[in-house]
Amino acid sequence: MYRFARNLCSLRGLARVVVVVMLVTASGCSAIGSLSSENEELPSEDEATDRYASVNAVNATVTTVQTRNNKTATIVTQKRERVGSFAYFERVMSVNRAEEMRQPRVGEGGFIIANGSTLVSYDPESNELHRMSFQTDNSSTEATYPELLAAAKNNRPVPQPTATPGISPLPVVPQKNESGENSSSAYRGGNVTVLYNGTESIDGREAYRLELAPASEDMSLRSQTLWLDTESLFPIKRQTEFVAYGDDYEYIVTYRNVTFNPTFEPGTFQLEPQEIPDDAQQIQFNNYESRAALADAASLPVPDPNMPAEFELEVASHRTSDPEVATLRYEATGNDTQYRIWILNGTQNTTPGVPVQVGEFEARQTRTNRTVRISWSVDGTTYYVSRSPADTANNSTLRRVARSVARTT
Repeated sequence: MYRFARNLCSLRGLARVVVVVMLVTASGCSAIGSLSSENEELPSEDEATDRYASVNAVNATVTTVQTRNNKTATIVTQKRERVGSFAYFERVMSVNRAEEMRQPRVGEGGFIIANGSTLVSYDPESNELHRMSFQTDNSSTEATYPELLAAAKNNRPVPQPTATPGISPLPVVPQKNESGENSSSAYRGGNVTVLYNGTESIDGREAYRLELAPASEDMSLRSQTLWLDTESLFPIKRQTEFVAYGDDYEYIVTYRNVTFNPTFEPGTFQLEPQEIPDDAQQIQFNNYESRAALADAASLPVPDPNMPAEFELEVASHRTSDPEVATLRYEATGNDTQYRIWILNGTQNTTPGVPVQVGEFEARQTRTNRTVRISWSVDGTTYYVSRSPADTANNSTLRRVARSVARTT
């Protein structure tokens, strides 16, 4: 909830920026366990699986401490969660942040509700209700917590999830600006080692301590420590350090006052009308399987860009208002490079930068951090075309894509 992305993501993408219930985001990584004499006290994988399966719900106070370049924000929430399913209710109890830290999208007194294929959030200060829908992807091969424990015990590889750091959905990698630029983390995964380092007490509960370390300096992850409750293997604390867009991040997420398997009232994970003021502004986010489906749904002109052959559509999303935004994101297998196209309802400031000609329009090209972007406005609509990372950007290709956007809108 630290600034919801302006574009909607699929469940796989959402796990990268909003929903964070597993470990650190990229697919196909593996964890390699380390043996020690202490590992003999760990349960077998079958026993660990049984312990984890014994928990179907959690009620807890969750404290998330996010540090970005030595500036800190602390968010405390009350969370009710169905374990193993995308269902939870989380109310923000308090927010304390350094002046330099961005105001969270959902502040004190606000809440977020997840239920199957829908995510809803409400922020009292802005009086905005955001609804986000997405599709469920059941093809994941990510490791479970019992499998991570087994990796440490038995020194064998295991698929390693790479979701945005944190157990709570609150912390996500902050976005760079409101146009959607850098709206998903350039998080680079890879192999990690898993080391068991005994047990510690977390809020009065004994927990296994697992220490994860990157096997490559090219990875974004710097370190991660998990504390898994010994009775349930539920992660009651996590500390993660990583780098994204040249900034240093640390997340420490701690569950306190934990109750396992509480009984929730019917409707716990449903939005109650009395929770929302009648005058709240409601904003809907949707994602689509294809560019054509997005074009049918949006009132904005959606281009049919001429992309390099190796790039395929990864996300097509739509924000309904304030402002209306249509987004296309293209990715290529095996590298970090992304092309993004945003169409915004309204004329934005596109004057800074180097003048470039995009068809019949004079546009501006800018470079910020890891992104090169071309932007122009026409007839009350603003277009952004970007490529990241900037250090691999081919300006001629980016301009060719931009010209195809101008030609097909």
